[in-house]
Amino acid sequence: MSENSKLMIALDAMGGDHGPSVVVPGAIAGMTAESPYGITLYGDEKAVGDELAKLDTHGLTISVVHCTQDIEMGESPASAIRNKKDSPIVRAMLDHKQGLVQAVVSAGSTGAMVAGSLIILGRLPGVERPAIGTLIPTIKGDLLLLDAGANIQCTAEYLLSFARMGDVFAREILKVDNPTIGQLNIGEEPKKGTDLNVETYQLLQGSELNFIGNIEGNQIMLGPCDVIVTDGFTGNNTLKLVEGIAHFLYALAKKPGLGDEERAAIKPVLGLLMREFSYEVYGGAMLLGVAGNSIIAHGRSSSLAITNAVKMAWREIESDLPTKLAAAHSE
Repeated sequence: MSENSKLMIALDAMGGDHGPSVVVPGAIAGMTAESPYGITLYGDEKAVGDELAKLDTHGLTISVVHCTQDIEMGESPASAIRNKKDSPIVRAMLDHKQGLVQAVVSAGSTGAMVAGSLIILGRLPGVERPAIGTLIPTIKGDLLLLDAGANIQCTAEYLLSFARMGDVFAREILKVDNPTIGQLNIGEEPKKGTDLNVETYQLLQGSELNFIGNIEGNQIMLGPCDVIVTDGFTGNNTLKLVEGIAHFLYALAKKPGLGDEERAAIKPVLGLLMREFSYEVYGGAMLLGVAGNSIIAHGRSSSLAITNAVKMAWREIESDLPTKLAAAHSE
C-alpha cells in the first residue's frame, strides 16, 4: 500500500460481472506516479492483491481496504446498505462521507449505489431527488439524458431540478458555454403529452435555463440539444433502446444471405457504431444531486469501461461538481 497523499478515488473491486480481474487493471490503467489522484480498492484483500501482483504498480498511489461482505445483485438495496456494513459500497461511501476518498465508482448493484449514496452521503441542499445522468452520442457530440432510472415517478419540480443539474454538468464537464435544454415528449407543442409534460414545459419555459422546447424520440440521435430531461421510467427505456441500436445493426450484418461485398461495405460503419454507442466509451452513469461523486458503471464493464469511469470521477472531483450543483439550487 502507498501512503495516501493525493485525492483518492474509491473503487468497488468486487463489483460487476468479472470482479477484481477486470476492475483492478481497469482502475490503474493510465495512471502514473504523476497522476493527480490515487486509487483505493475495496474488496477481498487477497483477491485484489493477486490482481495487483500481476501489474506494474511502481510509483502509483494505491491502497486496499479489506471487506468481508458483498452486496448481491438481487438484494434489497436499502436493506443491504443497512445490514452489510463491511461491503465495498458501504465502506467506500462511509470513507467518502469522511473525506478519505473523493469519489466512489462501482459496477455492482445500481440500486445499492443509489441507496448508499442517499443514505450515507445524503442529498445536496435544495435537491429533492437525485437523478442518474448518462451520456448519449449524437452526430453533434455528447448529449446528457436524465433521469435514466433513479425516479420512476416524478413531479414537474423534480424535472426542473434535473434540468438545472444537467445545465451545470454540461457547463462544467462537457464545457458547453450555454447548454440547451429539452424535454423528452411525444410532440413539440407545449400542450402535448401528459399533465406532467405540460406542467414541466411551463416551468422550464419560465426558468433561467436555455430551454428550447419538447424533443421527440426520433430527434435524439441528431443532437437537438445538450441536455434532455424526463422521468426515470421513460429515460431508462430510452437509454436501453439507444444501446440496442448498434447491437441490432451488428447482428443484422451477420444475418445469412448477405454477400461478401455487402458485408465488407458495412463493416467500417458498424465498427464506428459499436465504438460510439458502447458504454465502455463513457464508463458509467453519474448520480447527480447527492453530496459527493457517485459513478455507477455497467455490470458488464470491461477494464476499459472501468478506466473511463475513473476518468469521469476525476473530472467531477476536479470541477468540484457537487458544490456547483448545490449552488444552482440556491439561486
